[in-house]
Amino acid sequence: MKTLVVKILVMVILSQICFICVNAQNLPRISQKLNDNWSFWFDESKDKIQKITIPHTWNDKDTFDDEPGYRRGVSWYQHDLKIDSNLKNKRLFLYFEAVNQTAEIFINNKPLGKHIGGYTAFVFDISDAVDFNKSNEVLVKVDNTLLKDIPPLDADFNMYGGIYRNVWLIVMDEVHLKMTDFASSGVRIETPQVSEGSATVKVLGAFVNESEKNRQIEVTNTIFDKQNRQVSVNNSVITVNPKSEANFEQTSKQIYKPKLWSPDNPNLYQVKTTIKENGKVLDEITQSLGFRWFKFDAEQGFFLNGKPLKLRGTNKHQDYIGLGNAVPEILQVRDLEIIKENGFNFLRLAHYPQSKAVLDAADRLGLLIWEEIPLVNLITISEDFNQNARNMLKEMIHQHHNHPSIILWGFMNEIFLRSPKTEADITETVKLARDLNKICKAEDSSRWTTIAFDGGNTERYYTSGLAEVTDVVGWNLYFGWYSGKFEDFGKFMDDQHKRLPNRPLIISEYGANADLRVHSLAPKRFDSSVEWQRMYHESYLPQINERPFIAGSAIWSQFNFGSEFRGETLPHINQKGMFTYDRQPKDISFYYKANLSKNPVLHLATRDWQKRSGNPKQAIEVYSNLKKVELFQNGNSLGEKEVDANRKAVWEVQFKDGQNLFYAMGLDGKRKMEDSANVFYFNPNNFAEIAVNVGSNTEFLDENKIIWQADQPYQKGSWGFIGNDTKTTDTLRNILKTEDEPVFQTMREGVQTYKFDVPDGSYEIELRFTEPKFKEIGQRTFDVKINGETKIKNLDLVKEMGMFTAFTKKNQVNAKNNQGIEISFTAQKEQPILSGLLIRRL
Repeated sequence: MKTLVVKILVMVILSQICFICVNAQNLPRISQKLNDNWSFWFDESKDKIQKITIPHTWNDKDTFDDEPGYRRGVSWYQHDLKIDSNLKNKRLFLYFEAVNQTAEIFINNKPLGKHIGGYTAFVFDISDAVDFNKSNEVLVKVDNTLLKDIPPLDADFNMYGGIYRNVWLIVMDEVHLKMTDFASSGVRIETPQVSEGSATVKVLGAFVNESEKNRQIEVTNTIFDKQNRQVSVNNSVITVNPKSEANFEQTSKQIYKPKLWSPDNPNLYQVKTTIKENGKVLDEITQSLGFRWFKFDAEQGFFLNGKPLKLRGTNKHQDYIGLGNAVPEILQVRDLEIIKENGFNFLRLAHYPQSKAVLDAADRLGLLIWEEIPLVNLITISEDFNQNARNMLKEMIHQHHNHPSIILWGFMNEIFLRSPKTEADITETVKLARDLNKICKAEDSSRWTTIAFDGGNTERYYTSGLAEVTDVVGWNLYFGWYSGKFEDFGKFMDDQHKRLPNRPLIISEYGANADLRVHSLAPKRFDSSVEWQRMYHESYLPQINERPFIAGSAIWSQFNFGSEFRGETLPHINQKGMFTYDRQPKDISFYYKANLSKNPVLHLATRDWQKRSGNPKQAIEVYSNLKKVELFQNGNSLGEKEVDANRKAVWEVQFKDGQNLFYAMGLDGKRKMEDSANVFYFNPNNFAEIAVNVGSNTEFLDENKIIWQADQPYQKGSWGFIGNDTKTTDTLRNILKTEDEPVFQTMREGVQTYKFDVPDGSYEIELRFTEPKFKEIGQRTFDVKINGETKIKNLDLVKEMGMFTAFTKKNQVNAKNNQGIEISFTAQKEQPILSGLLIRRL
């Protein structure tokens, strides 16, 4: 009965769609989403059919579990499509916005075609494949298997499989604008001449005559301004033969004093392209137009509309927590709104073409765009690989050419990162780059070309000649994160400017991890603390500002994103974002907002660390673009301070045990700006509960709101480790069977003793371990004593749990005679090791 109800509901929906088609058959074009009522199954489990909606991916969960890897293979999608017989004289197209990464389309079990590449749209004419007034089975075979001839081959992001963008049925007249020009609109808009005083518009395109007779077609292009006033119109009449196509090209009259497009004023015009016969509209589309001109200069950076403009940017992947890459358009657009609200004017779409909705939002909001195809880390030397890369590039350019936001076409990212094995690899990579650059220039001479290089292979980019291929050179730089010091960044860029004096330079990536659960009063490289990320960005931005030859920069990245192979403190996530994976702002995002936004900003940068321990004397920072800010703690003024050139003011405060209310205020002219935040301070010598993040400089707040304090040497009246010949070690590997990676990933090897001067009483002691080094049973064993009594004998972590797996052991002990608690470790074979310990009074 339930199955029958579902079938009836499906038929009702389909009949409503067909009803729309019947009553709209005289409209020039019908576009109907086909996102509902799909069936899905894995190739290896055809008996387990799921009912799903588009967008969809099958990797939204397995990319985040503890099983290495994720499913990359064949899956199937099925949809029943009923077409009304009144549409027999129409042309029907099935349009997919993106499928990752190959798609084979079947209609009624007959193959229709195949598309290769997971990030661009494709279209098939299904007019002659469907039956009318009956159900047609649309079957899509989707495969995201890693194949050597399809980019990307390797990357720090997930290759989610699925039909993850919209699917459309498009119904058109027999005479229609060409849909099959790399799935573009069939109409290209160019602005051959633009100035503040005047502009001209050239519209080029093609239309198709699928009928059996000659047709005399009138092509009209009309330009409207923001107020929908007509500013230009062009007409031409073209005769097109049966079963053929015709091209058209029209140039507008001079449009005087055009409203220019820019990030501050993203003025958009509309171009309506209409094809008619005897006054009847056969097809019509409307696309946005922006008047702007730009250039890059090797000494002075970027210019837009004749004026210098520093590109202040960020990077964005398209995935979202819980959804993978199957993200509704409303959330994709919201991402760009967040980026704009933070004061950015530039966005690199990493590392692949993104949806039309994203580009439309960039046009509307005023975000300049670098868009690229996914040649990441390495290539395959084969003609098939090269041809797929060429086709991806052409699809991207043809589909997105008309967006005024786009200024850069990119086609490689860190392409020597996976060190080429032979000279032939290097030679063929450069040869392909030159080929792709040539295609960019042939397809669109109005944009500049670029490649993003990694700082680790600098010399290879020069000696190979790759640094000379594109108009603009991008650098992905992580000094102070993967290697080196913060200040090495500026020195490196000065050197590149000397080596490439005639080549514009841009920073295509820079960033550092920040896990909102991890904090440190003594942050260091690779600890994933919020504080290190803030120090990193607070150093980089001034260095970028000091160098006018740096045309712009793009943070890595705006949002945390999925990366299945990653370990670190948040496994399977690249956590360099200004925002978390679920789009919650980190405090560092307000640093950029204070520096870049024209709106007043006042932010107490304490939101990321609202429960803390450690030394009670700590810094409280404010990010602001006001001149002065006054800070209050629990109602008491801590004084007014001038905000420095880096948009920051700092106070040293003495925390009180428990809640501390901070309130900041300043003036924007006569307007009062204010912000407030609570910080709970936990006394590190609160002996009711002490959790130690052994071997770590960071403290970690777990899901039970327990603060695992940074490790420290023992001091009388307090707690800590005893012994000078121990060493701290860590691993970036994902630790299995736990959510508390920041505790288990750091450890003290050769640990001897921990002493806690707790009051007399009964205590529970929880010891936490993981084995990062040995694979075989018996390679490391040790004993644990508590207050002289052996509690664990011959502990072998590999035997208990295996490598890189959390192991916890609990014991109870009585502290007597003011002797506190002493935990000692004795080696049996190799050195004892400890990751964390928790003492809780019972």
